Amino acid sequence: MSFKLNISKLPLTIFLSIILGSLLLGCIEIYITAAAHSRGEYLHLENEYLVVDFPKNWFAYSWKIDNSTSGGLYSLVFSPPELLFLIIFRILDERATQYYMKTFNLTDTSSIVTFETQRVCNWTLTENENATVLLKEKGELVVSGNQALYSKIVIKDGIESDGTFYNLSFTIVSYLENQRLVQIIFWGKKEDCESSLSLFQMILNSTYIKA
Repeated sequence: MSFKLNISKLPLTIFLSIILGSLLLGCIEIYITAAAHSRGEYLHLENEYLVVDFPKNWFAYSWKIDNSTSGGLYSLVFSPPELLFLIIFRILDERATQYYMKTFNLTDTSSIVTFETQRVCNWTLTENENATVLLKEKGELVVSGNQALYSKIVIKDGIESDGTFYNLSFTIVSYLENQRLVQIIFWGKKEDCESSLSLFQMILNSTYIKA
């Protein structure tokens, strides 16, 4: 299966996930750590940033960025072998959170999820002028004991695979704790996202973000 993407125009969250996520070291580290805590059909990952369970047959990789100006960022990506979607965790330290919010003139969690959702809309409509937004939804949920906001959109013909356009589903969950930003992104082919919604919810329920 091929997945056509214009890297130069990708939103920041997706660009980082695909480019930096290819680092083999992060993948090896996850499986060495998680394999020691296997729970049936799931692996249990615990590191200095988070605790989370995920299916054994999913691909997982992570990386860390630490910059004296823009701060520190930990990213973790899950991807199933046969379906077209990604689940992305992004945990920013205090300095990175301040830099991100100042750079994009954001003030709170609501402005963050609105900004990231609109950025994906803009990118998708740029890639395919015939794409159409079918659904916009916002709400609240609890992640790691914190009240989080989420924003979801569905875009008709928003994603291309093997020369065929499919509907795109994009959901971002976000909250601020101790001046640190946590983002969890679930995006990909709409039908694949919908068929795996229970797994996404299981991952959210198992997630604990460390202070």
